[in-house]
Amino acid sequence: MSQILRFPDAVPRLHGHLVALRAVTEDDIPAWFERATDAESADLAGDPIPNALEQGFELLQRGRERFREQKGIRWAIVPTGSTASVGSISFVITSKEERTSDIGFVIGRRHWGRGLCTAAGELVLDYGFRELGLSAVRAEALRRNSASRRVLEKLGFEIEREVPGDPNGGGESEDCYIYMLLNPHTG
Repeated sequence: MSQILRFPDAVPRLHGHLVALRAVTEDDIPAWFERATDAESADLAGDPIPNALEQGFELLQRGRERFREQKGIRWAIVPTGSTASVGSISFVITSKEERTSDIGFVIGRRHWGRGLCTAAGELVLDYGFRELGLSAVRAEALRRNSASRRVLEKLGFEIEREVPGDPNGGGESEDCYIYMLLNPHTG
């Protein structure tokens, strides 16, 4: 296995049985806005609720800049047989030298419980370990977000540690788990 991170020139298309992953585009912003303005979904993802659709364009531009700087890759999750995205999944490179990344995913409420995040995670992790050359991927999930925790565990992540919330944080911080998955293709 190479000891360098091999970042792509373009967001790669990844295809699986349940989902296809592609670069996020302007056409995905309405679906993002629908998901992001769902109070429960935003709360579980730890995301602020946007005030306007235009914030989606700002998010898209930040993601594109992160990609140009080789700091991250964000894919739209598209169910097989559809052209519309239902969520997104991303890597944020935390160390090029150590070849580590964080992973994050969100999906619209109408698509919860269908295995789409797990399928997207399998594609992204395989790509990250085999093609990018990642040595490890980290994830974070709120203790109360049992669905995201189940997805991570299905993908092979193990709890590295629990991070207690600040009891005096006024809702700003709550208990979460930090998960880790090492590259299974390295000795």
